[in-house]
Order: sequence, then C-alpha cells, then structure tokens
Amino acid sequence: MDIVPPARDAAGVSRRNFVGLMAATGASAMLANSLSAQTAAPATAAAKVEDLNVAIIGIGRQGKILLDLALKIPGIRFKAICDIWTYSQKIAVGMCKQAGQEVKVYDDYKAMLDAEKDIQAVLIAVPDFWHAPITNDCLKAGLNVYCEKEMSNTLEAAKSMVLTARSTGKLLQIGHQRRSNPFYRHTFDLMHNDKFCGNVTTIGGQWHQLKALRALPAKLVEKYSIPEATLAKWGFGSMPEFYEWRWFNKYAGGPMTDLGSHQMDVFNWYLKSTPTRVSAVGGVEHALAEAKEQAAKGSPVGFTPECFNMTLATYEWANTQWGKVRGIYQVNLTSSYGGFFEVFQGDRGSIVISEIKDKMAMAKEATADKAAWEDEAQTYNTTGATVMHPDPLASRKKQGKMSDETKKLMADMDKPAHQPHIENFFEAVRSRGAVKLNCPPEIGYETAVTVIKANEAVMTGKTIDFTPEDFKV
Repeated sequence: MDIVPPARDAAGVSRRNFVGLMAATGASAMLANSLSAQTAAPATAAAKVEDLNVAIIGIGRQGKILLDLALKIPGIRFKAICDIWTYSQKIAVGMCKQAGQEVKVYDDYKAMLDAEKDIQAVLIAVPDFWHAPITNDCLKAGLNVYCEKEMSNTLEAAKSMVLTARSTGKLLQIGHQRRSNPFYRHTFDLMHNDKFCGNVTTIGGQWHQLKALRALPAKLVEKYSIPEATLAKWGFGSMPEFYEWRWFNKYAGGPMTDLGSHQMDVFNWYLKSTPTRVSAVGGVEHALAEAKEQAAKGSPVGFTPECFNMTLATYEWANTQWGKVRGIYQVNLTSSYGGFFEVFQGDRGSIVISEIKDKMAMAKEATADKAAWEDEAQTYNTTGATVMHPDPLASRKKQGKMSDETKKLMADMDKPAHQPHIENFFEAVRSRGAVKLNCPPEIGYETAVTVIKANEAVMTGKTIDFTPEDFKV
C-alpha cells in the first residue's frame, strides 16, 4: 500500500485552505454542531468565565507545552507547580510570572495535594510509569485530571486509572489531542457523513523522527544535578535515566507508545472499532550502535538505550462497518523523512490527514460520483488522482459568505494543535461534566491496549489476536 501523501502544488494546503472545504461541504454544519456540543466556544478577553485553580505536575518537554498553552486560556489560574528538578521548576515559575501569575513550588506532589486545598484541576506530564499513581492520587483527592498519554507503560496501571475515575466521579482526560483537533474532526465527518472514501479498505501511517542519543548537558549536570536519594525516591537510577526516560522499558513503552499511540488512537476512532489482530517487528540496534560509536569517540551518552527505536506493525480491524480493514503502521527514530501522517483509502477516495497541515489532501477516485461541493474546491492532478486544495476565499467567493460556525472553526484552527484538547478539558470541568470529554479514560485504555500489545508482538515474535474483552475495563 502506498502511504506516501500526494505531492503539493505551489499553493500548498494551509489551515485556512482546509477550512474552505469545511465551508463548502455539507459536513461543515454537522462538524460545527458536534464541536459546539462537545467543546464550548473558546473564551475571549471580554467574556466572563469561571476562574479555575489549576496545578501542573511534571514540567519536562511536554509539560512546558501544556503550561504555555494553559496560561493563554482566560480564567485559568495556576496555584502550584510540581517537579523534582529545580531546573524545570525555575522555567515553570518564569513562565507563570511572565503571564502575571504567582505560583507555589513543590518537589513532591503529595505535599502539594496536602497543602493546596483550593485546586480544582491538575495537568500531569510526568514519565509514563508515574502516570497511574499520580493520577489516581489526584482523583482521590477530588481533583479533575488531564493526564498525558500514554496512560501507562503497563495495562494493569492504565486499567487502575479507569477504575479510579469511575469510583471518584472526577473527570479524567487523556492527552490524545487529535480527538479535539478541528481538522481531524472534520475529516471524520467527511468519511462517515459525506462518505468521501466510500468503503474503507486499507489504512496506513507513519511517524518518522530522527532522534539522536544525547548526554545530559554538562552545565545542567554541574548546576542542577538531582541528588541520588531524590532520584531513588522517585524510581530513577541516575540522572541520564531521568533525563532520557523514554529510552527505558521500566519507565516507558518506546516510540510506539510515545508517538504511535496518537495515530493508533486516530485509527480506532475513525474506524469506530478496535483491532482484532496485530503482528510487528522492530529493534533498537541502531540506537545501540550509536551509543557505542559515541563512547568510542570519548563522549558517551551515559546510558544504554532499551526501547525499540523503530517498529513496523500490521493490524486488522475485522468488525468495522465496512467489514475487515487492514493497516500498516511504522514509527521510526532513525530518519525524519516523510514526517507523520495517516491515510484512509477506500473505493471512492482517500484522505491524508496530519498535524502537519501541508500534508493534508483528499484524492477522489475517477469512478466516484461528483460531490455537490466539488466545483468549489481547488484541485490539481497527481499520480492519476484528483487532489483537492480547498481555499476558503475561492470556495466561498468572499469571507462574508462563511457561516458563523465556520468562522469559529477557522479561529480554532489558528490555535496550536494541542490547545483545543486542553480547552475541552477545562470546559468540561467548568460545566461539571455537561460538556463531554473528547478522550475519557475508557478511550485512552483502548489505545493503550492497541500499542502496548504491538510491543509485545515485537518481543515475542508472535501475532496477537485480540478479543473485545481485551479493550474493556
């Protein structure tokens, strides 16, 4: 199966271009209604919103992204930040001060929970193996939780998060942010309501990212090294393990859970099903060779990588509305070529979707019926297919013809990719659950099973058959 997205013409596909197709298709109204029902309109500076007292636990790479986005949302007031590394603490305090917010600093989340009694919600972005213990403690303390994916590096721990959320009645959003992305929500409607692809038969995707092994910078080691006793308290064997925890099986699940999880979640979502079979191959040989090479040069990275740095998996979904659908997925840390995207192929057309906006395209089969909105979309021909390049101004002739709903969607699409998902969480908290979470823990658990079992298939060399009960809690 060819999963390389079609080439672009000079115009490319931008966020606003994609909105044009939304304005032109019948699915746009349905999407607008769906979004307004599940995700409240983003607050503006002039709107009155309920202030929420919030904390964040874990301020590494992803935690900084969440903190930065949340600070830009009206009514979000950070009361506390927590991280065991003083370096991350200082960065987070500076970000909050720049936003005009003073926060208390903690290096132990339990001390934070004991001291801060007016917090309503918490963002969690710690290493995967700490997701379940910290999430469960926060839920039991009465807090609503946004927890980054993967839910955990073990299914037992992930399952405990689902059960704790149910027993406490608190909200738990899992950080599969594509579930709230307007681009993804629109193409979902195109597939299911406009039936653009017809009968979906094959899907595919990839996440290619060159990730070189790196040692902890010397200046950080000298000035901000974490004491051994503190590392041991939180389960880390050394500073290199703490700094590069994604390379260790005891802390994480490798790129299949770190990156591939996002895309496998999209596959399950779009197919409205969970897989029935997976087989996979993978390895860590390239990373081991790189570590050996750097050591020979006198600049060792200080650790031995364990997690696979590439996985190639084949899946089957036998119970979709189209019957059996087969998929090929590859995650690869040895090359960045092609980036990341997902492809859905059917007998009427194919859709390429990605958070990289200029990769998105729609290719209609020559035998497919003409869509009512097709003349309003810009097109070009490539590899025998007609690829649509929607442009809002061209398709609607002028801005004034765009509906209010479509204008709102255009505004949402100008936000960073993760922001709508965080907004969905905060609006659900504000509404006391009336606004539904786009990725509750039950959905997150299905994705965890999908990717963790792929790692198991690599390790055992066996094809794994799923049962429906495997995805239930």
